[in-house]
Amino acid sequence: MPFIAYVHAHEPDPPDDRRASWEPNWRVWRWLLAAVVVAYGSARTSGALAALLTMAVFVLICQAAAEAIPKGDGLRAYRQ
Repeated sequence: MPFIAYVHAHEPDPPDDRRASWEPNWRVWRWLLAAVVVAYGSARTSGALAALLTMAVFVLICQAAAEAIPKGDGLRAYRQ
């Protein structure tokens, strides 16, 4: 007995009222917001505290970049 199956080949068209589904990455934005606040504090102070806050801004921006860049397998995928 042959196997007979019905395959539904035509999918319905999506509705035209679809909106773009872009959502912001809030993990990145929280680091950037913290960097803006610390940068403002750094601009309003002077001396060693300003230098320390400037380094903190650099660290916060690096954290934001680490969240934004997708994580790869790195060298774990390397095979000899």
